Amino acid sequence: MHGSDSAPVSLGHKSDQPKVFYFTQFLSSFGFGAIIPVYVLYFRHYNLNLFQIALMASIFEASILIFELPTGILADIYGRKISVTLSALTLFIGGFIFILFPTILGFIIAEIIVGIGETLKSGALEAWIVDSLKHQGMEDKVKYVFSYGKRYQAAGNLLGLILGGYIGSWNIKFIWHPFVLSFLVCLVFLLFAMKEDYQLEKLLSHRWIDQLQETIKKSFELIKTKKIIYALILLGLFFNFSFETISQYWQIHFSENLAIKTSYFGWIVALSSIIVILLVNRITQLSEKFKNQTTFLIILKSGFFLSLLIITLTSNPFLAIILFILLQALQSFSDPIYLDIFNQHIPSEQRATLLSFKSLSNSTGEVLAGLCIGVIAEKFGLRPTFGLGSFVLALGIILFFFLIKREKKTIASI
Repeated sequence: MHGSDSAPVSLGHKSDQPKVFYFTQFLSSFGFGAIIPVYVLYFRHYNLNLFQIALMASIFEASILIFELPTGILADIYGRKISVTLSALTLFIGGFIFILFPTILGFIIAEIIVGIGETLKSGALEAWIVDSLKHQGMEDKVKYVFSYGKRYQAAGNLLGLILGGYIGSWNIKFIWHPFVLSFLVCLVFLLFAMKEDYQLEKLLSHRWIDQLQETIKKSFELIKTKKIIYALILLGLFFNFSFETISQYWQIHFSENLAIKTSYFGWIVALSSIIVILLVNRITQLSEKFKNQTTFLIILKSGFFLSLLIITLTSNPFLAIILFILLQALQSFSDPIYLDIFNQHIPSEQRATLLSFKSLSNSTGEVLAGLCIGVIAEKFGLRPTFGLGSFVLALGIILFFFLIKREKKTIASI
């Protein structure tokens, strides 16, 4: 039995690492959740126009693109604890800059710093928990630890959304305070609680530049030789392009095209988080019934595609709300399966780097979407924009299917 629905995965006396993973996911998601409902209002309070607000998002994603790979390599060479702890420190500093320097220059600097903080954690935290469990002979628990992590992430996001909405309605100037506090607590917690008991295989060279080059070289070689890794990275790119089309404009579409009251929006997001908390572990267990997890992943992504396609076409507000909640949940349900498949096929010494490649492809999809959906939405409307997202995801699913099918044929012929 791989855990239960009522309590986090139990590893007996070796359960500290998953608990650290869960609490870090909770705090991080809480910090970001607290600003999600009202950060645009914060920028508007300090007189940023719509173009400048969009510029902030572009700067954030650009900083992720630039620093994602270097920070992943840093984690593989110098240790995952250093990278994750630096992430909490950097995010704490970035939040403080948002508070202390509420000008467009201050916001630009803060967006870059927060983007760097995100890259320091992405890949490194997942690599750390996977290799910690492998070190203890608990590889079969990885998927379930990711599943429970998603539950804690959803819970943190839910609480953050509620608190952020309340603070925003009370005093918009204070919305970054929960963000700062959560990452301060996270920093102190990680310094004392996060342990790196395993030993990574050391590269031959002691010069950091040679280590960096060797890590990149080995990572690219692995991507080229294992089509499943290449397929997963491409799927992430296509999916995040698709998801960006709905995540940027669903509020406008629901308000202006479907006449749904904005007072319902917080509850819509909250309901999707509650569904994830209640069902993510059962969905993860359901994946065990499939001979190949990639089949189950394709089913989940296809469900997302159908939900987005129907939202594009329907004029029924109730149906659109139900499908949007389902769409949000399906995204979270697929993450543990995706990460488990990905980690099964990569070695420990390049794990953080390759997970950073994955995050890099995700950010690339979001940036590419950001460059074109604004033009399409302005010229043709929101429904064609969502239609583009559906089309791109369909292409990604088809491409993923044929790439993994080809790899299975190659393996069978050897």
